[in-house]
Amino acid sequence: MDIFPVILFFGGLIGGLYAANVGGGALVSFPLLVLAGLPIHAAIATQRFSAAILELVSAVRFQKEKLINLKFAIFLGFIAALGSFLGSNLVLAINERILNLIIGVILLIVSAVLFNRKKIGLKEKKITRRSLVLTSISTFLLAIYGGFFGAGFGFFIMIVLVLMGYTFIKSAAMGRVIGFFMSATGAVVFAHAGLINYTYGLSLGAGFAIGSWIGIGFALKKGNEFIRGLLLVVVLLSVLKLISGFLNINII
Repeated sequence: MDIFPVILFFGGLIGGLYAANVGGGALVSFPLLVLAGLPIHAAIATQRFSAAILELVSAVRFQKEKLINLKFAIFLGFIAALGSFLGSNLVLAINERILNLIIGVILLIVSAVLFNRKKIGLKEKKITRRSLVLTSISTFLLAIYGGFFGAGFGFFIMIVLVLMGYTFIKSAAMGRVIGFFMSATGAVVFAHAGLINYTYGLSLGAGFAIGSWIGIGFALKKGNEFIRGLLLVVVLLSVLKLISGFLNINII
């Protein structure tokens, strides 16, 4: 009897508790999929499929609280889908090991700047036309990166939205819609290639769905300061994971 669907469900449950708010669900799910015996490409494909479930359920949960600017989020989502599709064609041209280091360092620097500004993301600011344009461009570029690599996309898009003027909670909500478009696009491409293990993907996705629903409810009660602290913890763990990948050391 294959016990990995059960293991993946509980792994998704744990990952969903925080990933719905700040991203980074792959920190838990991807190692489990590899441990289950899936080849790397199949693990990436199955992770992307389950991530689409996580993003969709999370977006619905946030929208129940009227926290999403739906028109703008969907607009950015379409931009992310296009970028993700283009990015999938770049995978063979990029040295993943070097990319681990680059993204890890960028995440560390951006996070240090962000969290040094104590009041940012705690109160919503006026959204300017300039910030709309910059956010759209940033989303497209991040989605290209996310299409072929993905690690850190959720953190980056959330940080972009915070810098744009949204609070941490609204950035988390908007980010889930954008993330759904990106993950769903990747899942369709991978499904066409026959790379998704649906038994594992649905088990993981079910855990993600339940965990995300619970996690968002808890975060909404705690507020922006909680999301801010959670984001910092998960980003630092991701930086550790990315840099250890560059050094070929299995830390996480």
